[in-house]
Amino acid sequence: FLANDKIRLQLQHLQTQLDGVTRKAFQGNLLRDGMRLVIAGRPNAGKSSLLNRLAGHDAAIVSHIPGTTRDVMHRQIQLDGMPISVSDTAGLRSSIDPIEQEGIRRAWQEIATADLIMLLLDDTCGFGEQELEIMKNFPQGVPVLKVWNKIDVSNRKPGYDEEEVFISAKTGAGIETLCQRLKAQMGYRDGTEGIFMARRRHLQALEIAAQALSAAHDRLQIQRAGELMAEELRNAQQHLGEITGEFSNEDLLDRIFSSFCIGK
Repeated sequence: FLANDKIRLQLQHLQTQLDGVTRKAFQGNLLRDGMRLVIAGRPNAGKSSLLNRLAGHDAAIVSHIPGTTRDVMHRQIQLDGMPISVSDTAGLRSSIDPIEQEGIRRAWQEIATADLIMLLLDDTCGFGEQELEIMKNFPQGVPVLKVWNKIDVSNRKPGYDEEEVFISAKTGAGIETLCQRLKAQMGYRDGTEGIFMARRRHLQALEIAAQALSAAHDRLQIQRAGELMAEELRNAQQHLGEITGEFSNEDLLDRIFSSFCIGK
């Protein structure tokens, strides 16, 4: 059994299939429940102006005085029917003001829950040590989109590349491109065949099942322990069963024992 390469290939096929299901599930979850978008950056980068531009009205106070935003402000917007929860946060910097410190603490708390972090940068100032330090503290695994604001002052043309967008929150230049990037981040395509709506607990079950399959692969290839691999498969099946409810532990064990013999 351990020398049978067919088992390894089947495991790899399972992992590929599960990865595809997870990607579609995550996309469906965003399309249904919405994406949590957090606008972050240094003070006076134009975060509140961008929130107002995306919301279509003056939701946040805008001032040239740095540190105006002291608390998190939430607004719900829709892009072609897709819901996005946008959070405007306090400017990230060192401060001795206890009220601003609390606002910054809440900003980081909000960033920790984001599906996408929009790092707003001042195109007239460039990317420096403070921006680099901010990015180092972003949670791992959360995508970051760099948005360069104030191109009406820097005289840069609106545009984009893979990870950056150039806009003016004041004039609206580049905002349409930014919205297209946000839709792409949510998995929007022309025609969404094959996408299903997944609950967040379903996504967690898929993630744990994927970890179990990876562990099963290691049990087989590295430890050469078929019985331990079977246990990892049972664990993966159990979490997938939380979603489907169509396959029991007994079904899996019957399948295993009908295929090979497990030693004591």
